[in-house]
Amino acid sequence: MIGSLRLMRQRWLNLAVLVANSSLGFAFGTVVALELYNLGLVAAGVLYDRGPRWYPDRVEFTASGQEIAWFGGILLVLVLGWALASIYRGGTRYDGTRMAVLWVMLHCFRQGLMPLARLPFDANSDPSRALTAIDMPESLTWVVGVLGVAGLLGLGLFAAPALLRFAPEDPSTKQGRIAFIGLVGIAAWLVGAFLALPLLLPGGVSSALELLPWSGVFLVFTLVASPEPRVIYAVRESAQLSWGTLVFLGVFIAAVRVFLADGLAISL
Repeated sequence: MIGSLRLMRQRWLNLAVLVANSSLGFAFGTVVALELYNLGLVAAGVLYDRGPRWYPDRVEFTASGQEIAWFGGILLVLVLGWALASIYRGGTRYDGTRMAVLWVMLHCFRQGLMPLARLPFDANSDPSRALTAIDMPESLTWVVGVLGVAGLLGLGLFAAPALLRFAPEDPSTKQGRIAFIGLVGIAAWLVGAFLALPLLLPGGVSSALELLPWSGVFLVFTLVASPEPRVIYAVRESAQLSWGTLVFLGVFIAAVRVFLADGLAISL
């Protein structure tokens, strides 16, 4: 009886640590992907002589020029997302660091795909500004939007087995898989988005703050896909709180707030 209670206690403790690590990883992935996106805009702005000014939540171009520069952020995060996916597949450990890398990869893809999905509905989005340079027909904007939504759907489907691998025991039942994704996915979305707020507040005036609650929308697809009949080999490792992710998250947000608070003008 005592042994069973200890085992149950250990299972719940492992699950709580996994949820905490996932929440920290979600927040870390959110802020890193946003700044990588901004870095792509800065690089394109410098390349096209747009006079980029880098703020914590956005990049502003202070000089007129080629509107195609607004595609720089999308291009960079999607390329880095593919690079991280290749690195992630080669790993073997399933700890807090690996979970943080997974969330950074997922958010890189999400940061690049969401503007494309919103293209038909937001005339002020970065891809909408970029496409004014080529005078794209309205029908093609809907094609791009559909491709963006399809990309988010694929991202959610990919995330399901990736997150289930962290389960402390084999998630063999549909109910067990849904419950696990609900905790390390949906709950982490809610907590992680809150943890990312210090990067955007106070003073956030871009769409990044407005879209923060939607930063985990692809996880709805993950939740739906989790019961699919596929073989998932859980790692069965004892979870440990990822203090490193917590420290890196705090240091990263503080550094961005300090160095970019008033806007950093970058030029060659």
